[in-house]
Amino acid sequence: MKDHAAQLVRAGSHVRCVDVDETVVVVLEPYSPPNGVAYVPASMEALAFIVPVTYPDAAPDTTGFYVKPASILLAGNSQPPTSTSEASILGEPWRKFSWSSKIFPWNPEIDTLETFLATIDGRFRRGT
Repeated sequence: MKDHAAQLVRAGSHVRCVDVDETVVVVLEPYSPPNGVAYVPASMEALAFIVPVTYPDAAPDTTGFYVKPASILLAGNSQPPTSTSEASILGEPWRKFSWSSKIFPWNPEIDTLETFLATIDGRFRRGT
């Protein structure tokens, strides 16, 4: 799993994996969403999502992902829909973006952490 997480590195960022019980929290620091005008601030300190140790047979947590700072807002200064004002992971405040499962079920033969991150990027691209 950590080899797959290492492939998420983008220019100017790094990836770290933190073991927490039966999961691994994958953290991209910093994270710049594809639609850099939809949120304030446009670039985030970090993005995190939770992956079970049974990955790739089991999907990353499809209930949501986390961003720092927890104070991130839509460009119009409103709270992003389906997000909490603050959630705690790794002992720090984050904003949790909630979402429902993908239309298509997780397929370990096709899906990877890359495809999971692509769905997150898609949400930011839409500005939701």
